[in-house]
Amino acid sequence: MRELTMSNCKMGLAFLSLLVSLSSLHASSIEQLAKEGEAAFYHENYIEARKALIPASQQGSVQSLYYLGIMNLRGFGTPANFKEALRMFKIGAQKNHPDSQVALGVLMIEGIGTPQNHKEASRLFKIAAKNGNSDAQLILGWLYKNGVGVKTNNTLAYALWNYVAAQGSDWARVSRDAMYYELTEAELYRGQELSSNLPKLWKTVASENSRTNKPLLKRRS
Repeated sequence: MRELTMSNCKMGLAFLSLLVSLSSLHASSIEQLAKEGEAAFYHENYIEARKALIPASQQGSVQSLYYLGIMNLRGFGTPANFKEALRMFKIGAQKNHPDSQVALGVLMIEGIGTPQNHKEASRLFKIAAKNGNSDAQLILGWLYKNGVGVKTNNTLAYALWNYVAAQGSDWARVSRDAMYYELTEAELYRGQELSSNLPKLWKTVASENSRTNKPLLKRRS
């Protein structure tokens, strides 16, 4: 009886080892497809990109699904389909994929393929920004500057742009510098303090009450 138990144990360990190996091979295969698709995308070979990205996304690659969403949005290698792009970005956003959250937020701000929803867009940008997405940090600064989906807060706008500017963004630097004379000394000091203390910055962002669907400022013609 003891020998049978030991035999079963060895068989169980061998089976688990096989499962781990197969899982690793599966993950490696998905990763390879995703990389091939991404490379083809950046080389503007959209037909080949789709050939790799579609199976990779079907096997669980959220990044591949994001690129497919971009291709549907822009009509790269396929007719433009805003609804399909929106669906793909929603899946990615639900799985906490920062680029998908940013893309979905932009569609909600602009009302592309979906009704405008500035409050939900600002929520998505906050999540992606806190997770280190510089595009989300830039856009969130713009939202605070213009009071879109959030209460106007020049100090937070300055803090976000000051932080991203320190990472090398020229757009953030120009936007930050343009605010210099709009802030009091106290606001300027507070903005600089927040940009150098990320936990405090995100805590302040989280505490801000959102405001729904303020009309976007009209662009100058």
